Amino acid sequence: MRQAFDGSHRRRIHLFRHGDVSYVDDQGNRVADSRAVPLTDWGREQAAGMRVFMEGVEVDRIICSGLPRTIETANGIFGDRDIKIEVDADFEEIRSDQNRYQTLTDLNDVAYAFAKAHEPGASYGGGEVFADVEGRIVGAMNRVIADPNWKSLALVAHGGVNRALLGWATGAGLKGFSTFEQNTCCVNIIDVDTHPESGDHHRTLIRGVNITAYDPAKRDVHLTALETIADRMSKKEGTKPHL
Repeated sequence: MRQAFDGSHRRRIHLFRHGDVSYVDDQGNRVADSRAVPLTDWGREQAAGMRVFMEGVEVDRIICSGLPRTIETANGIFGDRDIKIEVDADFEEIRSDQNRYQTLTDLNDVAYAFAKAHEPGASYGGGEVFADVEGRIVGAMNRVIADPNWKSLALVAHGGVNRALLGWATGAGLKGFSTFEQNTCCVNIIDVDTHPESGDHHRTLIRGVNITAYDPAKRDVHLTALETIADRMSKKEGTKPHL
């Protein structure tokens, strides 16, 4: 167990977003079930690149949300390691109302759907309330931290989940939800310090945010993840952004 200067137990969390997927078909229509989408070929390449990036990095516990895209990403990065990949559904992605896409006319509602996450009662596209989802995700993280039987955790989750956890780690809460961009197959590095006797979590350190093996300098990354979805949906006639 690594130790902080004051004797705290210092443990590391590698927080991943799943690799690239497509929630939109070639005609710009949202897929019927976004929970079931697999990785694209590019997403599998991203996971393979992250596997190389993570070579030699200690991990002794792996958790994913259980949705196919996180299982596939976790296996793509860590499939060569003799570690069981656990499933914790509390780390599943925030859900919108799927019916909203049938009458959507302004793609800004997709591209900037996280902008008001911090406002009381705000929901994601008419679906889950941000504050409720934050409570679920942070509660799950606190439960994981309370378990002393790991030193270096890999958590493979989702863009919205990671934003909630980065808001928790920084103390920004939901005000940081729209700020922490998460590229596909990125990793965030977070250290948590716990008391050596009581196990109480009393310190959090951010080591890295939104690190991608394929473009670490973000040279070719300009649109956000939600803007990319909106851009793909713009192929559908009658669905355009409004300034």
